[in-house]
Amino acid sequence: MKKVVSILMAVFLLTILFISCNDNNAGKSDDTEKADETKQIDDIAALFEKDNLPDNINFNGKTVTILYREEEIKEFYMDQQTGDIVEDAVYIANKNVEERLNIEIKTVTQLGNLTADRITFISTIVNSVLSGDDEFQIVAALTYTMPELIQKNMIIDLLKVPNISFEKPWWVQALVDYGTIGDQMFLASGDVSLSLIKKTFCLYFNQNLLNNLQLASPYEMVYNKTWTFDNFKALMKGVYIDLNGDGAEDFDDQYGFHTCDRNHMNLFIGAFDLQVTSKDEDGYPTLVFGNEKVVTAIQTLCDFFYNTEGVAFNNLSDAGNDLNKHTAIRNMFTSGRLLFVSAEFNNVEFYRDMNDVYGVLPLPKWDEKQADYYTLARNVYSSFAIPKTCRDLNMAGTVLEAIASENYRTLSPVYFEQALKVKYSNDSDAAQMYDIIKNGLKFNFGYTYHLIVGITDHFTEAVHGNNPNWASTFDAQRNAAEKRINDFVKLVIENKE
Repeated sequence: MKKVVSILMAVFLLTILFISCNDNNAGKSDDTEKADETKQIDDIAALFEKDNLPDNINFNGKTVTILYREEEIKEFYMDQQTGDIVEDAVYIANKNVEERLNIEIKTVTQLGNLTADRITFISTIVNSVLSGDDEFQIVAALTYTMPELIQKNMIIDLLKVPNISFEKPWWVQALVDYGTIGDQMFLASGDVSLSLIKKTFCLYFNQNLLNNLQLASPYEMVYNKTWTFDNFKALMKGVYIDLNGDGAEDFDDQYGFHTCDRNHMNLFIGAFDLQVTSKDEDGYPTLVFGNEKVVTAIQTLCDFFYNTEGVAFNNLSDAGNDLNKHTAIRNMFTSGRLLFVSAEFNNVEFYRDMNDVYGVLPLPKWDEKQADYYTLARNVYSSFAIPKTCRDLNMAGTVLEAIASENYRTLSPVYFEQALKVKYSNDSDAAQMYDIIKNGLKFNFGYTYHLIVGITDHFTEAVHGNNPNWASTFDAQRNAAEKRINDFVKLVIENKE
């Protein structure tokens, strides 16, 4: 059934692409084109599962207010069609929900991406709840920061909210499982947040440079299940060239691999299937990081980054103000001087207009014994919560479920199937690669709730600091990490209503 749906959906998407490029549309008015686009998107939506919300819901024009990050608002809400296929799908999804429930969606935006803005964003939610005002019925923040709201008892257990069906495909089941603390769940994400898929880790590679160097096809390795870290590392041999002849590795040279952001070091936690936490018999998180595989992985990565010519990393985060390194690394890739670059799906927008052909790849496996290719979504995607001051849980839950299910049918297919696989791709294998990557998306409480556990930063610091003897370092950190988890669990239990 899934294959049939995929084929039908592909036909619809190709039809949309054909129609949008057809000269016969030249004489149509803007309103007619928008109506055609809306119908085409609705046709796609009809292929997907519907939710179980009653047909006769009517909130009589009430307003539901949602707090969202200003930098990411276009992924969630648009007040008009712009001609961009993704933004228009956002608009259509919003309007469908408003008309279906007879509500008005009001978004309040505030900066929340940069480190300083994250603090202010969370403080806005805390201050609103402490004031007792029903200012926001739903809040969506950068996932990394959200555990603070749980610690401070600011948000509601979503498992008690009416009309949300977390077993449905628009809620990522693995995230539901790992995000449930005992028998409570406070944060949710899935198709309700386009940034969940946008922030998925992957690799991009320069096809022209690969061909010029006469290197083996990584696509063939992926298909043959031999795309391992050792084979990835082997492709680095002979790639580095000191192009400016100054005897130093700098941004003017040619490289084999570069991480584009400090936080991208965490992609290896996903790629190598390294678990940070597991669950005890009561469903509460326990620390499992620091085992032999993790220690070996850090040793391997230290050797890779410090002893392999033409391999480097960016030690700055895009949450800071200094983005010069990020720009320099992207310029290396687009100008044909970088073979592989770490990325998130949304980074494709930096490369879509480059002259060279680029390809997309899943992260390499730890070894051939590893069953599949795995990845993580960087924990800066939006997670949703309902403040304790919300006075109409029925409306909040219904709206959240309706937006998630509508996005699943309307927005996600347009972004993933049409934008990523068609509009942003110039490579015939890309569609299959994106499917492989998405199917390998995994979640772990220890990474998603990093603010509580605090261990994944130690992983990054060990590699950045070339500390292959990290095992002894971790032994000194283990007790503090376990205490943070236990204290957090204790708070969740104490605050349970």
